[in-house]
Amino acid sequence: MKYRTLGRTGLEVSEISIGGASIMGHDPDKFQENTCEVLNRAFELGINYIDTAPLYGDSEDLLGVALEGEKRPYYLATKVGFKPENFDYRRDTVLRSLESSLKKLRRDKLTTAQIHEVNLAGWDRIMEPGGTLEGLREAQKRGMCEFIGITARAIPELARLAATGEFDTVMVYHDYHPLCQLAAEEVIPAAAAQNMGILPATILGGGLLFPEDERRQAKVDAIEDEAERERTIRILERLQQEPGTLPQQAFRWVLADERVSSANSGASSVAKLEDVVQASEMGPLAHDSVALD
Repeated sequence: MKYRTLGRTGLEVSEISIGGASIMGHDPDKFQENTCEVLNRAFELGINYIDTAPLYGDSEDLLGVALEGEKRPYYLATKVGFKPENFDYRRDTVLRSLESSLKKLRRDKLTTAQIHEVNLAGWDRIMEPGGTLEGLREAQKRGMCEFIGITARAIPELARLAATGEFDTVMVYHDYHPLCQLAAEEVIPAAAAQNMGILPATILGGGLLFPEDERRQAKVDAIEDEAERERTIRILERLQQEPGTLPQQAFRWVLADERVSSANSGASSVAKLEDVVQASEMGPLAHDSVALD
């Protein structure tokens, strides 16, 4: 595993990080067992950055149990938003959310507290007195988190917030992988200008870059725009000419961008995690190698 600096935080994080949305797997009777297995293997492989959220079912509780007594070094991030229902993104609600997360995670302090889906909060609520940013700053003062961040799709609001210089990290999902570069238009440049830690997620394109042929084909067939569907097929064909699996190519492509701090994996099994982790040692996949003429 190789490591990169998480922007201005100065933390050295693994090129591949692990997300908590699917870490429990798909069998409810084995959620805790699967979480422990995947997380332990992640540590063995050199992963040291974990991202979760209240929205991800029982993820925080499951990770809390799995991490209890863990001596290997790691960084842990969660988010505020969505939970409880009708979350209002105000200062005191943010603090209550983080208190709940810390209890579930069985920790006294987080590495990073992030706003989950900044578009749901909106610029005014985030920046106003008594708003989300004030809540996150108060959480820092109270020692509940070391850094603060933002998350969303590659939308103008995310880029605008990144440009304020108020936040330490940005997680953008779905919009930065070989089939979609929307995040490169505004979000990543704005974040890089502020020396933020940049954490792309959902790198397998919601299934378009899955290794399973049938599941991937179903996603391709579901693309309604014919030109976009043909473009997707051509890029997938080029990626498949590279040695290794499609998930590996996707992660290699993301890691080719030196502005990226860590590529987040939503692996739900040890096998899937072991597959994508190899991307770090395989080296970057140049963007122009899969660009269409």
